[in-house]
Amino acid sequence: MLTRRRFNSLLASGALASGLGGRAWAAPANPGERKFLFFFCSGGWDTTYIFTPVGPNGIADVEPDHAASTVNGITFVDVAARPNVRSFFERWGQDVCLINGLEVQSVAHERCRQLILTGRADADVDDWPSVLAAGSSNALVLPHIVMDGPAFNSRFPEKVVRVGDQGQLPHLLSADALSGLGGLSVPPASVESLEDAFLRQRVDGLRANAEPGASGRFLDDYARALGDYDQLISTTDVELGVSMLSCERDVVQDCATVFDCFELGLARCGMVRYNGWCGEGWDHHQRIDRQSVNVQDVFGYLDEVLTDLATRVSPSGNPLADEVTLVFFSEMGRAPRINGWGGKDHWTFTSLMLIGSGIQGGQVIGGVDDGLRGLRVDPDTGALTEQGVKLLPDHLGATLYTLADMDPGDWIDAPLPLTAALR
Repeated sequence: MLTRRRFNSLLASGALASGLGGRAWAAPANPGERKFLFFFCSGGWDTTYIFTPVGPNGIADVEPDHAASTVNGITFVDVAARPNVRSFFERWGQDVCLINGLEVQSVAHERCRQLILTGRADADVDDWPSVLAAGSSNALVLPHIVMDGPAFNSRFPEKVVRVGDQGQLPHLLSADALSGLGGLSVPPASVESLEDAFLRQRVDGLRANAEPGASGRFLDDYARALGDYDQLISTTDVELGVSMLSCERDVVQDCATVFDCFELGLARCGMVRYNGWCGEGWDHHQRIDRQSVNVQDVFGYLDEVLTDLATRVSPSGNPLADEVTLVFFSEMGRAPRINGWGGKDHWTFTSLMLIGSGIQGGQVIGGVDDGLRGLRVDPDTGALTEQGVKLLPDHLGATLYTLADMDPGDWIDAPLPLTAALR
């Protein structure tokens, strides 16, 4: 596990030299082995601070020194106050596919989160990572581990495991969560072992005599859950708790925990959330300039995350980076014009980045017009064209399912992956 302290010591010693950065990700031997980290920026970012430079005819209110630069095929907003953005694209830009102008078709936070992760607005939905986890051919203990952030489930709730905002999962596993509750106590180890043995013997006996059908499936699932529990409590190479970094949650450590789970073959997907500097979020209806410190911080964190990933080994023996695709996203964008409070209100168009395994990096797909409205795109070439499609969350989902060697048509009504983004 790479802690922040360990990262800094490695950096100081030169062990994490610049040669680790900008590696060309190979395709995994089996696309079904591909894993996914979803890195969520909560609140809705202003893309004119990062991804969508505004031209001379643009109507968006931007910073006085707003300027465009292109590094490693990625055009971005380059200002002196945010050097981490340029540094990130200098080091990793050839591995990044930036997608601009995707529309979530809502301006309500929770609805936008659901739409960008499921493509649908109704209640009976499973999000992309849950379906990807369910599609794994491996028996996973933590198929989709949610360190922090949204999750939407209907058919596959058993595939999603939340660590909890306060790190409740390890306390539940150890029964520490019961301490301090009135009238409740955990039996001594000698009694607990007898109870466990009786329970497992009873379950095995019921399974042996169960008729085919729902009851038999329930007993099989219960026995599998007991086995998963045994594996988790005996695993010492991953810490499932929550770490704080000064005034905010340590998102780099959250990513490291997900990578630990990937290395151990425990998980296929993970979700982490960056709530902005000191947890202030990205929802700046006042003082839009506060986006700047969030952007500076998060691109520094992303560099640490990818540096950590480059040192890892997957269960297959391959570099873990060859098998991990990172999705960097927010649920919405922000309107072009500053409101009466010096902030910007919600906007249906946003941007995201796909990084790593299976991704054709060093390119920008999509774009926005002078009013920050998304432009139509040819999904096969990535070119802007009036004959193209309007980018929607379903295009993201279809692309991720294709990366996982899953048929998007099994999950999306009109699947159309962005093949231009795929290597």
